[in-house]
Amino acid sequence: MGRGIFEKLISSLGKKGDTLPDNRNTGHNYRYSISDVLKCAFAVFFFQYQSMLDFQRRMQEKHRRSNMASIFGVTEIPSDTQIRTLIDRIEPETFGGIFNESLLIADEHKVLDSYRVLDGGVLIALDGVWYHSSENIHCKRCLHKTKDGVTTYYHTILAGTIVKPGETAVLPVMGELIGNEDGKEKQDCERNAAKRWVNKHAQEYTWLKPTLLGDDLFSNYPLCKEIQEKGLSFIFTCKEETHPWLTETVKNSYLKEKTRREWNGRHHLVYRYRWLNGVDIRDNQETMAVNYVYLEIENEEKRKITYKNSWITNKAVTEENAALIASCGRARWKIENEHNNVLKNHGYNLEHNFGHGEEHASEVFCLLNLLGFLYHGILGIADENYQRARMSVGRRTEFFNYLRAALRYALHEDWQSFLVFVRGDVPDG
Repeated sequence: MGRGIFEKLISSLGKKGDTLPDNRNTGHNYRYSISDVLKCAFAVFFFQYQSMLDFQRRMQEKHRRSNMASIFGVTEIPSDTQIRTLIDRIEPETFGGIFNESLLIADEHKVLDSYRVLDGGVLIALDGVWYHSSENIHCKRCLHKTKDGVTTYYHTILAGTIVKPGETAVLPVMGELIGNEDGKEKQDCERNAAKRWVNKHAQEYTWLKPTLLGDDLFSNYPLCKEIQEKGLSFIFTCKEETHPWLTETVKNSYLKEKTRREWNGRHHLVYRYRWLNGVDIRDNQETMAVNYVYLEIENEEKRKITYKNSWITNKAVTEENAALIASCGRARWKIENEHNNVLKNHGYNLEHNFGHGEEHASEVFCLLNLLGFLYHGILGIADENYQRARMSVGRRTEFFNYLRAALRYALHEDWQSFLVFVRGDVPDG
């Protein structure tokens, strides 16, 4: 199961590098290909190993071969400075398609089958996340804020990830970078980034039949209209205080209801669903009809409401799917818990400054980090040897320690040999 999937992913990354424009000036050192530069930079994030390339260069000198060659297919290893210089010149938009290509490879190996949970489609949660912050280091694309006379420069991205209710593994898609543009005084924001994401990626991800998930920030008419016109679906949190017209309409309408009871091992819980189809999202302006879903959960013994929330969606709500739509809406939290939190606090060091650059280095490094996270997610589902290696170690941060040690102390023939070494087994036969 999963044999060859890593090689396909790395081959796809290399081919992407071959298609990127080479912006080196005349007379610049052309010894290293953009493909090798991209794969070397990616390897640092995949293994979260900053000094990796230095070790591999020494291995190359000693053995005339390195793990960068045997595992990643790199011909020659550039210096860290050369990598930063060339990465800085890569336009992030030209690189983004690699996420979709990686998901297509994953789909060939049935990775996405279990993620199709609503009308045969997947759920893509969207959320903004910081990945760089400094009072000194900045570029023309940096956002900024000033407090008490101190200016902080920062980068954020509208991240997107495939999620599933009850599933901890998430799979990133291409995000939308949030940054200032030349000639614009007003700073970029998460809401504008969401509109751009829809315009750029709706067609690219049509094959996934995605339903977009987001918080109350996204449940506005312009974005919902754009999503619907592009043929996508949405389930967005909808707060009473930010949608007074919709809320009043709901309160003055007859809502359909459904109740179910559940024993969670400690308490008897009562789930109450209410829904209303065809309610205007706003008044006194151009508007659109959306469908409203409400859920509250009561601890029956304590007679206490432990959870309540409401959403709007462009999917028709019925007695058969009301519970599923609410469950999908609640899955939005997975982008914060299983994506943002893991990237920042559990081995991926998203907020670490890997090199800011003058143009795009910080942005491309962020995308490479997210791509590494995606590859680990795919391999964790599809590659049996990866699963065994991961299970033999335990915590994610410790797993990275094992990976780094295996790269440092031995030369491996290929990816599967590397995984066998990590888990300490002897190959079959």
